[in-house]
Amino acid sequence: MKFKRILLTLFLGIGLIGVSIAGAYDDWTDDVVCMWLDMRPTNAGYKAEVQKRGIGCEGGKAVVGAAQTNKTTSTNKKTTTSQRASSSVDKEIKIYDVAFSPEVLEELLNLVVIPTDYDFSKHQLTKNDKDIGCRFRMTRIVYDVVEEGQIEGWNISEGDINIKGSNVEFGNHARWRMNGLSTDPSYFRDEVNLRLTENGHIVGKMAFFLLTTSPGELPRNPQYPIFTEHKRSTPIDLNNINNINAKLFIDVEDWAGAVMYVSSCTTY
Repeated sequence: MKFKRILLTLFLGIGLIGVSIAGAYDDWTDDVVCMWLDMRPTNAGYKAEVQKRGIGCEGGKAVVGAAQTNKTTSTNKKTTTSQRASSSVDKEIKIYDVAFSPEVLEELLNLVVIPTDYDFSKHQLTKNDKDIGCRFRMTRIVYDVVEEGQIEGWNISEGDINIKGSNVEFGNHARWRMNGLSTDPSYFRDEVNLRLTENGHIVGKMAFFLLTTSPGELPRNPQYPIFTEHKRSTPIDLNNINNINAKLFIDVEDWAGAVMYVSSCTTY
């Protein structure tokens, strides 16, 4: 594949990422932004947030007055770069073909492919005409000890979930409990593409955090598992809204997945 094509893909991907994370860090302090930038110095979102706030970062901490110093340094660098460029105008620019490994190519292409894209045409979606609000919680289930899995006794996420027609959306109180990037509320708001089927299963894709990020660890990017009409699930019964007690199995990894419980539903 031509390098120019890959470069265009990369630029488009960075642009899409920038749109998706805009405004996601408004509740973060300057020190928190700098801490994450220190751990992921190439992250476009953190770099953009630092530039937007006009702050400087050093050792994971916000530094007073560093922004102006950096601006002056940047200006000097631009002047030097311009002088160097003018002295090499007559040099020939060559473009070469670059071969990428399948892994790198997939990562680049994923930048412009929306990870929550899903084809719902293979499902018969519900004809529900009500707006329904419920509570949900997710727990992790681990399969490395027994074949049927062991459900862990703590919630990896919890909050409110709404069913509007066939659309399934999470409410303002939905949250992950896995620390790291999962604390960004935009994942529940912007990276969810789920629908309810006629037989009460939630299908589609969403950003999903199966692993906890401990203090000092590098942030873990979300996974995007496919929600299926799992044979072990107890579906959502819209014919008995006031007594819904659904148990939906989600396959994420070979060694572990999750169970989503949906209950306490009302119409509004």
